[in-house]
Parts: sequence; structure tokens; C-alpha cells
Amino acid sequence: GPRWGVGPDRVTARMATINMSAQDEQDKWLADASSLVKQYAFYMKRALDDNNLREALKQGSLMLGELRTIALSPQKYYELYMQVWNELRHLEAFFGEEARHGKSNLELYELVQHAGNILPRLYLLITVGVVYIKSKDGAAKDVLKDLVEMAKGVQQPIHGLFLRTYLSQASKTLLPDTGSEYEGNGGNVNDAVEFVLQNFTEMNKLWVRMQHGGGNNLHRERREKERRELRDLVGKNLLVLTQLEGMTLELYKGIVLPKVLEQVINCKDDIAQPYLLDALIQVFPDEFHVQTLDAFLEACPLLKPTVKIGNVLASLMERLASSAQDNPEIVAQFVAVDAFGKLSAGCKSIVASQPSMDAHDRLQMHAALMGFVTAVHSDRLDYVDDVLGACADALNAPGGGDEKDSKENSSDERVDRGGIEGGAEDAGPPMIVSDQKGARQLHALLAVPLDTYDVVSVLGLSNYPRVMSLLQPANLRRMAMTIVKSVIREPEGAVSDATQAETLFRFISILIKDREGVAEEVDEEDFEEEQNAVARLVHALQSGDSDTQYRLLVASRKHFGQGGPRRLKHTLPPLAHEAMRLGRSLLARARADSEAGDSGAVLAAAVATGPMGPALKKILQFLHQTISALAAAPVSRHEQAMRLFLEAAQLADASGMEPVAYEFFERAMTIYEDEISDSAAQRSALSCVVGALHSCVGFTAESRESLVHKTTAYSARLLKKPDQVRAVADCAHLFWGPDGVDGAARDATSTVTCLKKALKIAGGVQQASLGGVGGGGGDALRLFIEVMNKYLYFFERGCPGVDASILQGLLEIINGELAGEEHGVAPDIQAYYGATVRHIKHQKLKGGEIGARYQDISL
Repeated sequence: GPRWGVGPDRVTARMATINMSAQDEQDKWLADASSLVKQYAFYMKRALDDNNLREALKQGSLMLGELRTIALSPQKYYELYMQVWNELRHLEAFFGEEARHGKSNLELYELVQHAGNILPRLYLLITVGVVYIKSKDGAAKDVLKDLVEMAKGVQQPIHGLFLRTYLSQASKTLLPDTGSEYEGNGGNVNDAVEFVLQNFTEMNKLWVRMQHGGGNNLHRERREKERRELRDLVGKNLLVLTQLEGMTLELYKGIVLPKVLEQVINCKDDIAQPYLLDALIQVFPDEFHVQTLDAFLEACPLLKPTVKIGNVLASLMERLASSAQDNPEIVAQFVAVDAFGKLSAGCKSIVASQPSMDAHDRLQMHAALMGFVTAVHSDRLDYVDDVLGACADALNAPGGGDEKDSKENSSDERVDRGGIEGGAEDAGPPMIVSDQKGARQLHALLAVPLDTYDVVSVLGLSNYPRVMSLLQPANLRRMAMTIVKSVIREPEGAVSDATQAETLFRFISILIKDREGVAEEVDEEDFEEEQNAVARLVHALQSGDSDTQYRLLVASRKHFGQGGPRRLKHTLPPLAHEAMRLGRSLLARARADSEAGDSGAVLAAAVATGPMGPALKKILQFLHQTISALAAAPVSRHEQAMRLFLEAAQLADASGMEPVAYEFFERAMTIYEDEISDSAAQRSALSCVVGALHSCVGFTAESRESLVHKTTAYSARLLKKPDQVRAVADCAHLFWGPDGVDGAARDATSTVTCLKKALKIAGGVQQASLGGVGGGGGDALRLFIEVMNKYLYFFERGCPGVDASILQGLLEIINGELAGEEHGVAPDIQAYYGATVRHIKHQKLKGGEIGARYQDISL
């Protein structure tokens, strides 16, 4: 039965104690073995100093006997092996001096074979064999062949692996390679390759045998960990092959690759197969891989079904793509052998041979293939579509099969889940990618072509929507944002017609419209970022033709109108700005073609009746609909809508369409009355109204009087007196229009009336401050200075009724206020008044008509 009080925490603690005890045991065993190695090495080196061969062999054999241990883990055994290897160098040097031991190399070679245990015997034999080859008394190929065969006598996996590692390390400079001093009588590069391959084969067999030691899952996991620690011992044989001077493509293609692949396939091991293939990819030159793709790809489906061969193939394609980027000359070789066709077929073959392959491996493989295409065939967009189609088929995306060739199932008709919709039924259910890793892989696959090719062309590919359909809505939003950013990064004109815009909006529809019956689960900050990106997208929809540009705006408006109230406040304003930019462009062309004069109402009327008139009218209608939708939205920016109406009114006035301009002003004022209640916002809004109305010159007297009357009434009703002063003073501009513009207002009496009224209200502020009400004398002083600057503006423009005596009186009032301030004047007010006085002095010295006008003002 269960033992009470033994909970998970205590079990975990007990396991940690066991692991710690095992680690301590390993350290103790290593320390004991290391101590004995040092002891035997000491006696061996003393015998070497005495030139005592027999004693040196005895102590050396005892030292090597410590490598017979089976108690150490591979990591600890490696430490012991390196200690022994360092000591063996002394013995090797002694063997090389025949005068000290009096034996020929052949006699030594035979003598060490009398060692009692096979492991020390073979280490000694290899050590003597190295000296034997260096002396050239024995042919390198014969000695090496003998050594590699005799090493078969050690079949304990760890012992055998390290013994053969010693053989490989000791012999790598003694191989009969092309150009080597051991070539000729010692053999040739083929003998060197045969020796390395045989050693590699035997080491791999030993390495794989470690997996089959029996035991439970815990033992199996430990063995797998130990095997991974030892894998480089096997892989280094392949590195030795690449370092051979005589290694040619023919030799690799005819001998090396077939034998390595044969060993990889026959070992049938989950760890060895992917590691060895990856090692093969990494150590041999890219030129070899290009010319041997067929053999490599044919071997891939023959691996165990549980091997993640997709990762290996992805590694190969990534290596080749990187090579193409670093060395453009190799691209011609890829094209010559149809590397893309072979790799694509290889991917399909692997998917077919491993139906249990998970989505991650399939995605990784096709993402690597996409990277290869963009690096090698940057001019072949059809290859991109092929890769997307292969990936979609591999993941059972809808829309495959014969339907891909049908227009009814083109990308234009597969819109779903705020993104893309599939076609007909497939053999298996789609592998919808929902986890983070898979989503990143699929996102990377879809993003690569966007960075390489024209965005609109990529979106037009028939298989792009099939792959996108595999994303969950949350990940689909991220992909849509990537598409938006790609379009924004493109130069102007990336999306230049309405058809392209429709395609784009279908792909990003999850960002621009609400999905029926689905609640939005998006963080507010993320939502704001998305909508701001979509708003920027509007400015990327550009065409050199005005009609096409208008159709782009209409297409955008159609999609944005489905966005719901939360989105409209972000997406409609940029549409309005783009429409006004188009309108101003048409207006400039119309004015350039007109012969009615340079400015004013006459020119505006000529524009309205000219060839651009109908186009401008359509744009103004578009603006009215767009801004009205913005103003009517429940979540709206009313001040922004009001400003847009005012800008549109100015465009309409310049285009000679007075009724439209009046309607825009009416809508702006309605928003002011109904929606803007904050006093500061009201003051700012009235400044915009005055500025817009001041520039308009095409209104009839009745219309203008109505708008001006409303504006002045709004100004007089502001809550705060200082705001009233500034707003009423601004209204003076409504009666004195821009200089040099035909039809501009010139009502000096009303101008002076507004200024006097502003001055009167400022005086009221002064009286209130004297009575202890309001913000103090500083506010009144600032207002007097502001009103005086308004007077100066109209004085310089020759407005009758604004003369030097009025300005002189204002200066005296202000100087009196400055002198009467008991606590001093705020620095900003002093700076403001100082700048005003300097301006008057400058104008007095200017000369001419302006200078003469200012001479009557005394400072």
C-alpha cells in the first residue's frame, strides 16, 4: 500500500540525493583511476629515462589497463582518456629513438602484441604503428589496414569508440593523401579514404550498439544522453575526409557518399541517422552537395519513420541558400542541375513516406525550401507559388488538387475568418497551426516572399491564401500586420489600382472589419497599433492617374466602412486627407490651365465650370460621405471631424462650389454646437473656423454674413473672458480677407468693431482683477498686449479706422499697467511685450510707406 508522508516534494528531494550520490561516485572513481594512471605513468617515465623497454611496456600496459573501466560515464571516461593520451606521447617519442631501446620498428610492432589484455595491447600497437609509418619501414596503407582490422577486437562500445578515436587522431597526419610524403609506396588517396571510412563504419556500429543495453526508460534516457555526448567522436571521421587534399567531387560522389549513406540507412537508429546526415551536410563543400542531390534525396525516405528527416533536409537547403547569398557564382550550378526541382520533389517524397510527420517538421522543411527559392531564384515568383502549394498540400490545406487550376477557387474567392477561405474537401483534415512554435514557422514561411518580391504580386499567388487559412485568428492578425508593414515599406505605388487594393484588403480583412458573432479579444494597445498601421496603409495606395486614385479611395472606403465604430475613428481620417490631397492636386492643375487670373472668386468659378469640375465634385461628395460617417460614429473624434469639414470647405470654396462649401461649414458648426463642450476645445475650434472662413472668398454676401454672424456669436458666448477676448479679436479677420485675392472681404467698420469689443472685454478682465475676482492683473496685461498685436496687424495692412492714435493709446495703457504691477510682471509677459516693442521700432526704421505710417507712434 502507499506510504504515508512520502509526497512529491520528498520524492523529488530523494531523486536529487540519488543523483548527487551518483555524481560523487563518478568523481571518486575518476579520482582513483587518475591517481593510478599518474602512478603507473611515473614508473613508466622512469623506465624510459633508464632506457628500460621491458619495464616501460609493463608500466605502460598497467596504465592503459585503467581504461578498461566500465564504471565511468562517457564524460568522466573522456577525462581519463585525455590524461592517458598525454602520457602516451612520451612512450611514442621513446619508440622513435631506436638507439635507446635497440629494437627495430618491426620488432617493436611484434613485441607489443604480447601484452596480456587486448585494450592495452591495441593502444600500444597503435602507438608503435605511428612510429612504424613515420619511419617508412612499413607502408602506411598496410599498417593502417592492419590497425583498423585489429581494433575490431574491442567491442565494448565506449572502450572501442575511444580506442578508434585514438587511432584516428594518431593517424590523421600519416594518411597517404595526395601530395603527402606517405603517398606512393605507402598508398594513395583511395587507401586513405578506405581506412577512414572503415574506421567510421566500425565506430558508428559501436555508437549505435550503446542504445541496445536493455533496462527501463530511465536507463534508456541515460544511454541516449551518453550517446549524444559521444557523437562527435564518430562525426570527426567525416571531417578528416574533407581535409584530404585528394578529396575530389568524383571520389566523393563515387565512394564516400554511397558508403556513408549505406551505413546511415543500415544502422536504423533514431539518433545516428539525422546526426550523420547533418554532419555530412556541414563538413563537405556546397559544390559537392549540388552535384549529388539525387543520391542524398533518394536516401532520405529510406530512413526510419520516427526520424525527423525534415529537419535534416531543412538544414541542407539552409546551407545551400546561405551559399547562394555569399557566393553568387554557385547559383548557376543550382540552375544547371535543377536544384529547386529536385529539392521540391524530395520534400514531397518525404511527406509521402512519413505520413506521421508532424506539422512543425513539414513547416520547417518548406520554410527552408522557401528560403532557398528566394536566395537562388529571386526572379521566379512561380517557384514561390509552387513552394506554397507544396506546403499547403503537405498540411492538407483546403483548395488543393484540381481546384488549384480553376478560377473559381482563385485567391480572390477564398476569404474566411477575417482572412482566407478554402476550397473543396481534402483527403485529411487541415493541420490548423495553433501553437506558438508552429505559428512562428508558418509566419516566417509567409513573410519571406514579402521581403523579396513585390507584395501585391505575392498576394496574388493562388496558393498564398491556402497557407494563410491554416492560421488561427490570433496568428492571422499577426500575419495581416506583417503584410500591412510590407506594403508600407514599399516605395510609393506598391498598390496602384483598385483590383490590387481589393486583393490586399481581403488578406488583411481581419484588421479592418468586425467578424459577425465573434467578440474581439485584442489588447487595447495592440488594437491601437493595428489600426494606426492600417491608417498609414492608406497613404501607400498611390496612382499617377487621378481617376485610378479616386477608385483606390472608393475601394478603401468600402472596406473601412465595415470596420465598426472602434475602427472608423482610425481609418476614415487618413482617407479624408488623401481625398483632399487628390482634390488639391486636381485644383492646382485646373488653375494652371485656367486663364481667369491668379486667384479669387473668378478663378474658382472658372475651375468649377472647367474640365476638372466634375472630378472635384466627386471628390467633395466622397469627402462629405466619409467625414459624415466619422462624425456619426458612436466612438468618434468630433474635433477631428469638425476640422476635416473645415478643410473640405476650403477645398470646395477654391473649386468654385459655394453651396458645398456652405454645407461643410454648417456641418462643422453643428458639431461645435452639439459635441464640443470643453472651454479650451471650444476656443481651439473657433480658431479653426475663423482661419478657414477667412481664406474663403467665393461665398455670396448672404451666405458669408450668416456664417460670420454665427462665428462671432460663438465667440461672444465663450465661458471664460480671456477666451472671449481672443476669439472676438480673431473674428476681426473675418471682415478683412487675404491681401491680393479677388473677392476678399474689406469691411473696415466691422473689423474695428471686433477689435474694440475685444478691448472692452479685456478692460472688464482688468476691472475684475482690481476687484479681487479672476486671475489677477497679469491676465489683463497679457490680453491688452495680444489685442494690440491684432491692431498692429490691421494697421500694417492699411485698414481704415486703425490708426496710430489707437496704438499710442494702447501703449500707454500697457505701460501704465506695467508700472502699476506691485509684484512684478511674469517673464513671459515681459518677453512678449518686449518683442512687440522691438517690432514697432523695426517698422519705424524700415522706411517707405510702412515706415511713414509708424512714425506717428511714440515709444
